[in-house]
Amino acid sequence: MKSLLNLLSKIAERLSYHPVHIILGLVTGAIGICLIWDDNYYFWPPGMTSFFNSDCIGTWALFTGLGLIYVAVQKVIPSNANIIWLLSQCGFVGGETFLEFAHGIITHNDHMITFAFAMFGYLLLTFWVIRTNGKFDHKIAKRIEERDRKLERR
Repeated sequence: MKSLLNLLSKIAERLSYHPVHIILGLVTGAIGICLIWDDNYYFWPPGMTSFFNSDCIGTWALFTGLGLIYVAVQKVIPSNANIIWLLSQCGFVGGETFLEFAHGIITHNDHMITFAFAMFGYLLLTFWVIRTNGKFDHKIAKRIEERDRKLERR
């Protein structure tokens, strides 16, 4: 029983390292599962529906979500993997935002337009995470490295 509590406390500690990455990963993974499950979600553009409804798009989202979660639970965040998964996240969410907005405009569906704006906010959140966790902001990168070194000493 004590080892189970220790394991759960270690998992909870790892989940607190990068909580925004975990939220991004969970949402993207859930969207990926929905797209894998529903093979008739997209109906526009007519010539591309077989591609957009294929399991390839949903699998891309699912693996991107799992990759972000993997990066988030590492004690020392691997910066190259972080950038790759976040850029993959931007590509998927940007495409998803465009498709939802286009579907909403074509069908005059307010819910799809609203979801497109929610996805756009999600895309902006991803851009913010890239900005704060990227190699471009050296002050933040140094603070993250110092925090990761402290975590390694534990």
